[in-house]
Amino acid sequence: MEKVKLILLLFSLSIFSQSEIVKDNDLTLIEKIADSLYKNKEFLKASKYYEKLTISNQDNFKYVYQYAVSFGLYVESLPRLQQVKYVRQMIKQFENAFGIKKNDLQINRTLLEIYLRVPRFFGGGNKKAKYILENIYKISEEEGKKSEIFYNNY
Repeated sequence: MEKVKLILLLFSLSIFSQSEIVKDNDLTLIEKIADSLYKNKEFLKASKYYEKLTISNQDNFKYVYQYAVSFGLYVESLPRLQQVKYVRQMIKQFENAFGIKKNDLQINRTLLEIYLRVPRFFGGGNKKAKYILENIYKISEEEGKKSEIFYNNY
């Protein structure tokens, strides 16, 4: 199994070294590799593949969101002091996904938690969290109430 992963990895690297233009069938292969790495909890490697997907298709919510999630999980796995240098980049990726699909509950919930956990100095804060909470209410009254309880208890 490890040999297959290595072959796929080498193949995909050769794709990017030959051309910046990525074809649809290449995107499918890259996505499969990224998904496999994500399932194996290799979040940094997965995020690099998802980043390639987002570069070739910046308006694809799935790619942008998966990139943000995998990168966020990588940052989360780091010791606190090392997280500091990646927090702004992580937030930016989630905000990019939010910009594509503002009515997705999952991205809204994730941003709400991030904004509550991260100090304003690093891109978080209660003002941004309140905006996301209001957006969740626009999507669903029931989810808005649940999120407000979370917001008030944080």
